[in-house]
Amino acid sequence: MQFRFSFWETILWTNVGGMLGMYFFAFLSGKILNWWKSLFRKKREAENRHERRKAWFTKKNRRIVRIKQKYGLIGIAFTTPLILSIPLGAFLVIRYYRHSRVKFTCLFLSNVFWSVVYTGFYMFGNHLLFKQG
Repeated sequence: MQFRFSFWETILWTNVGGMLGMYFFAFLSGKILNWWKSLFRKKREAENRHERRKAWFTKKNRRIVRIKQKYGLIGIAFTTPLILSIPLGAFLVIRYYRHSRVKFTCLFLSNVFWSVVYTGFYMFGNHLLFKQG
């Protein structure tokens, strides 16, 4: 079934859905991260009472820091609808940029950009690659 939306109606609705998804998954990610921290906080406190461990960097920690430094918030936001899914992109943004004031602005601009690209290709460029019989 086709809704036969115009170009601008499609842009509007894809952005409404994308932003609702981003806000929902950002809220959910924040709750999950808080729960995860509280779950392991008790374990760490018990371990710290017995001995004080030195922090060390693992391969995983180094890789996460390198990715964050190389691509940053704009890189994560730009790839969110394209390569990363909206839930994963929102999780990464909340995980690493929780206190950034522009996190939702970057996600919104990325969502608008990719919805224009996808809709434009579907409505205007689709016939260039695929012959309609």
